[in-house]
Amino acid sequence: MINIKGQHSNLPLPDLIEKLRVEYYESIERLCTDVSEQTDKIKSLAPLKIDDAYLKQCQSVLDRIAGSLRERRDRFIPYLNGLVEKVTGDHDCANCTGSCKLNHDVQLFDLSAAVKNLKSIQSDLQLLSLPLYAETLFPDQYRILRNLLALIESDMVELFFLEENYLIPKVIEAQKAINVPGK
Repeated sequence: MINIKGQHSNLPLPDLIEKLRVEYYESIERLCTDVSEQTDKIKSLAPLKIDDAYLKQCQSVLDRIAGSLRERRDRFIPYLNGLVEKVTGDHDCANCTGSCKLNHDVQLFDLSAAVKNLKSIQSDLQLLSLPLYAETLFPDQYRILRNLLALIESDMVELFFLEENYLIPKVIEAQKAINVPGK
């Protein structure tokens, strides 16, 4: 068993952000591409065009994962990097006018919701077990597909743990460091 806690508990926020981006977000995106290619391969091997509910369900889950990762890349990483800049630049939100507190609260709320959404996606991934077709034409191709899905599921379990137990507390800590009201 990997000692995830020991590896991440002392990482500063910028290093944790980069680690999540490279080792999880990008890794999961590559695995999703592999799954899409594998589902296309299964479809192309069919003598007749197959209308496989399992493959459609895989694509649906991949779309949800892609949306979740896109939100992290396009919205949360820029916010987190800006938060790090504010902490290192000795920003003080107590002196801000306008919606500084509201922005920080919304970002934290939405980040927490996005982390919880991972749990829902993980549940759907677990439901994607192999179809029980003993005479299926492509059992090896489905096995490869399921193995890829299992790798995504494993990465997402770790990602959920890291974001919930390390990223969110470090964001709250950074918000406190810049005197976000109410923190």
